[in-house]
Amino acid sequence: MSTFLIYRNFYDPERQQLMLGGIENYLLNLARLLSAQGEQCTIVQTAKADFCHQFENFQVIGVNCKGFHGNRKKIALFNKVKELAKPQQDTVIFGTDSYFVANDFHKSIAIQHGVSWDKPAKGNGFWHGLKRFISHIKYLKYLEGCKNLVCVDHNFVNWYRTYQSFAPDMQVEVILNYSPKAISSKELEQKWLQPLAQPRLLIARRFVDYRGIPLAIEVVQALLEKYPQLQVSFAGEGPLAQAIETAFAGNSNVDIFRYTADESVDIHQRYDLVLLPSIGSEGSSLSLAEALAAGCAVVTTNVGGLSNMVIDHYNGLITMPDKNALVEKLSYLLDNPETAKTIAHKGHQVATESLSLHRWQQQWLALLNRR
Repeated sequence: MSTFLIYRNFYDPERQQLMLGGIENYLLNLARLLSAQGEQCTIVQTAKADFCHQFENFQVIGVNCKGFHGNRKKIALFNKVKELAKPQQDTVIFGTDSYFVANDFHKSIAIQHGVSWDKPAKGNGFWHGLKRFISHIKYLKYLEGCKNLVCVDHNFVNWYRTYQSFAPDMQVEVILNYSPKAISSKELEQKWLQPLAQPRLLIARRFVDYRGIPLAIEVVQALLEKYPQLQVSFAGEGPLAQAIETAFAGNSNVDIFRYTADESVDIHQRYDLVLLPSIGSEGSSLSLAEALAAGCAVVTTNVGGLSNMVIDHYNGLITMPDKNALVEKLSYLLDNPETAKTIAHKGHQVATESLSLHRWQQQWLALLNRR
């Protein structure tokens, strides 16, 4: 049997490397899991020219969608799958719900990666409200005809049913994101032998507005005035990299770097505290799972699926996406090292028991085997 995954942009044939991002990493591990089960796995994506590339134990097929707009792209990808697949025995997985196409495959699954249209409003009034309402209707229509839906958080499920009921024949399953590995209990104890003796804070996010980078800059500036011994790192890349560099030019307490997905837990292990300052567009977060798995004390905002992963004052601190609120939470941890240690230990326990790659794999296998 074969499984086909449809996604807009998984592999870059010009640079001959995978695209960076949470969804891409999610689909990579799903393809690896399917291949390990003996499935013939193929990822079908948009491209500027047709291509076929063998990656590890699965294929990536690019479909020329140059000049295509709107639904033409996803229809072109699905038509390619129909050419290659046997609908009565093969599985098609739509990597995002926005690329779902109603079909008659025996097994057909769409993945919903979190509400992405919840960014703070920049206007008010009737026309602005109408525009946002029309946008919501568009997102509801993505799932028309979908029989099997996997969501990465409960936030989307709750949003959906405030507008309409799930169809009686739609099976909905929430599978929270995961950390690919975790540090050992011995490493955790070693890390927190002297809690916050030399405090280190990490902000590992894409450098874009909705990931809260402007907010993080303000938070860090305020913290450094109170805690001059604090070392801070921004890890990632994106259009706001220059804004970070400008804000902390000449400040030896702040550095900026990037790392690969495979290095994430090892990088996080070097830090005591992690800030996830997202203001919108966040499902259950790979970055948050990795921070917990690395034994970090986490401060996060109550956006999207982040609130499915953190219980305030148990395995992290959670608050509004507001400068003063985030400064207060981080200050509380810096002023109470033993509390930070306890929260980090609880976070590590949650990561290893509830947010592990093994748990994620078992949930996906159970779902696939009963469809």
